[in-house]
Amino acid sequence: MGKILLLIFLINFSAFAKVLNVGVILEKNSNHAEITTDILNEELAKNFAGTDFSPKILETFYLTDHNIGDGIQKLNSNPKIDGIFILTCASFEEVKNFRKDKFYSIPLGFGTKKRSTDKNINYIYSNLNLNSLLSPFKELNGVTELDVLISNTDKNNLKELEKKTSIPGIKVNVMSSSRENLISAKTRKVPSFLIDFNEDLIEESFANLNLEKEFRKRIRAASLNYMFFKTNKGMGEIVEVNEPRKDIYLNSNVASEIGLFPNLTFLQEISHINESKKSNEKLSLKEAVNRSLDGNLDLLKTKQDVLTRHYSSKVQNSKRLPRLTGNMNYTALDDRSANSIAGAPANSVNSYLQLSQVIFSDQINASVFIEKLALDSSRKAYEQEQLNTIYYVSSTYVNILQLNAQLKIQMSNYDLLRETLDVAKINYNVGAGGLQDVYRLQSDVANALSSIANVKGELRSQEINLNSLLNYSKDNQYSYEPIESIQNYFLLSTNIGKSFTFGSERSKKIENFIINEAMTNSNSLKQIENSIKGKERELTSNKRERFIPTVQAFGNYNKNNVVTPWGKNSNGNFPDEYWEAGVGVSLPIISGGEIYYNNQKIKSELKSLEYNKLSYENNLTKEVLQVYTELLTNYVQSYTTKVSSDVAVKNLSIVKNLYAEGSISITDFLSAQNNALTQELNHVIQSFNLINSTLKLENLYGKSSIILSDSEKQYLRSKLQKELENQEDNYEK
Repeated sequence: MGKILLLIFLINFSAFAKVLNVGVILEKNSNHAEITTDILNEELAKNFAGTDFSPKILETFYLTDHNIGDGIQKLNSNPKIDGIFILTCASFEEVKNFRKDKFYSIPLGFGTKKRSTDKNINYIYSNLNLNSLLSPFKELNGVTELDVLISNTDKNNLKELEKKTSIPGIKVNVMSSSRENLISAKTRKVPSFLIDFNEDLIEESFANLNLEKEFRKRIRAASLNYMFFKTNKGMGEIVEVNEPRKDIYLNSNVASEIGLFPNLTFLQEISHINESKKSNEKLSLKEAVNRSLDGNLDLLKTKQDVLTRHYSSKVQNSKRLPRLTGNMNYTALDDRSANSIAGAPANSVNSYLQLSQVIFSDQINASVFIEKLALDSSRKAYEQEQLNTIYYVSSTYVNILQLNAQLKIQMSNYDLLRETLDVAKINYNVGAGGLQDVYRLQSDVANALSSIANVKGELRSQEINLNSLLNYSKDNQYSYEPIESIQNYFLLSTNIGKSFTFGSERSKKIENFIINEAMTNSNSLKQIENSIKGKERELTSNKRERFIPTVQAFGNYNKNNVVTPWGKNSNGNFPDEYWEAGVGVSLPIISGGEIYYNNQKIKSELKSLEYNKLSYENNLTKEVLQVYTELLTNYVQSYTTKVSSDVAVKNLSIVKNLYAEGSISITDFLSAQNNALTQELNHVIQSFNLINSTLKLENLYGKSSIILSDSEKQYLRSKLQKELENQEDNYEK
C-alpha cells in the first residue's frame, strides 16, 4: 500500500515538475544503444525523484567515424536540450566546444585525475591497476607478449600505464581500444585484454574486463551529478570512482584462433568463459539419420554384401543352364606305339565342341534354393543394419543434446560460485565473514571448472562419434534441435507413460502388442528362419542323393585333323568330322558312409538352429519387456525430477540472498547449491533417458518413427488402438 501511495505522489508531483530535455551521444554501430538509453532514463528518474525536475531523453546522436565534435555541435544547437551525456569511447581531451548554458557529463573515463573544469562539466573516471588485473596471464604457458587495449583515455595515460605495468616474463603493450588493434593482435597470435564499455568489440578480444556493472555505476554517478548540479548541492565536477571489479571474461573462439588454450590455473582466475558465438551448420535429427543411411560406411559395406550375395545366387542358378565348351588336342606318336604301327600319323591336331545340359540335379536345385534364402537373409541383415544405424545416430545425437544441457547447468553453477566467491571476499574484507568461506568457495570453483572440462571432453567425444557415423570430417560441429522437437518424432513417446502404468491391463496389452510386432518385424529372426529352411532343404537333398540320380545330356561335334597331319603316316585318309550325343546318369551306391554321417550332421545343425530361434525369441521378449518397463520408469522419473529440480532452484535463490545478507553460513549455501546442481542434472539425465529408452524400444520393435511417413505413423497408431479395442472386447466376453 505504501508503494502505491508513493507512486501516486511521484506521478502527481511530476505533473508539475520542470522537464529537462537531455541529449545523448552514442556509437552508431552499438548493438546496445537501446539498453544504454533505458539505463540512463531509469537512473535519471531515480535520482531526480522528489525534485522539481523531470529529465527525459529528447535527442540521440550516433557517431560516424568518431565525429564527436559534430555530435556536440548538433546537440548544442538545440535550445531545448539542457544536458548532454557523452556515452562513447571518447577521452576527455577529445570533447570540446562546451557552452555555459548546458550541462555536460563524460562518465566513462579511465586514467588519472584531470585538470579542473567548469561546474557544468562533469567527468567521471577510475584508475586501473593493470598489475592486479593482468596477474592471471602469468599462468599462461608460452605467452611472452600481451596487448592491453583501453578506451576513454588519452595517449599520455596509456604510456603511463604501460610504464607502471610489470608482469614477469611478459611484454605488455598498452594501447587505445580499436577493432584494428584487436585484429592485429589475433594476426600476430598475441593474446589481447580489452577494457572498453563498447561491447561490440568483445568478440574480437582474447579476454576482456566485464564492465556491465561498472557501466551502470557510472551512469548512476552521472545522473546523480546532474541532479546535484541542477539543485545546487555542490557535487564535484571531477569524480573518481572505485576501480572496476576484477571480473574477467575469456573468449574461447579467439583462444582457438590464436592457438592459445588456457590451463586450469588460468581458468580459475577468470569469471566466465564466453563460448564461441559463430553459427554452426544446423543439423536436425532427421537430417543426421538420412545422411547416415546414405553415407555410413558399415551400412554401405552391408549393402555391398547384398549385391555380392545377389551375384552368388546368379552363379548357382547358372549351373542349370546349357554349357558349350571348345576343346583342341595335339597328339604326337612314337614310332614304336601301336597306333603308329597301325598307320596313325605321327602328329595330329583334333578338336570338338561339346554342348551339355543338366536335366536334373537335386543337389543343384537345393543349392539354388539355399542361395536364394541366403540372399533374403542378407537383405534382412541390411535392413537390420539400417535400424541399428538409425539407433546409433539417434542415441548419439540425443547424448549430445543431454551433454549440452548438462554443460549449460555446469556453466550456470560455475557463474554462481564465482559470484558467491566475490561476495565472500567482500564479506571477509569488511569483517563480515571468515577466510574459510573464501577457501571453501575457491575449492568449489575449481571443482566446478573440472566438471565443465569433463562435460566438454565427453561432448567432443560424442561429436567425433557422430561425425564418424555420418562419414563426415571429425572436426565438424553443428547446431542441434531442441529436445521439444525431438520428442515429437516418436510414436512410443511420453503418451504411453501418461496413459499406462505398471501392471495395468492396458499396459499388458501394449506389452503383448509390441512383443508380437517385434517378432513379426524382427530381421534377425527372419535370418534364423531362413537358415532353418536352408538346412531342411539341405537335409532333404542329402536323403535323396542315394535314390535320385543326377541326369545330364551332352552332344559333341568332332572335327579331327584341323591341321593336316604331318610326319610319318601323314598321307593316310582319316575320318575327320562326325557327331555324337548321349545322356549321363550318376547315382552313388556306396560312399563309405559319407551320406549317412552328413545326414546326421545336418540334423544336428538343424536342431541347433531351432534352439537358437527359441533362445532369440525368448531374449527378444525379455528385452522388449525390460525396455518398456524402463520407458515407463523413465517417464515417472522425468516428472518427479522436474518437480525436485524446480523446488531446489527456488530454494537456492532464497539461500543465495540470505548468504549475501549474512543471515546464513557458507555451509547452508553450499548445501543448497549442491542440491540444486544435483537435482537439475538428475532431471536432465532422466529426461534424455526417456528418449533413449524410446529409441531402444523402437529398435526392438523393428521400425523407426524417424523415417516413417505421417500416413505410416497413423496406420501404426490405428493398429495399436484396434488391437486394444479387440482385446478389451474379448476381455468383456
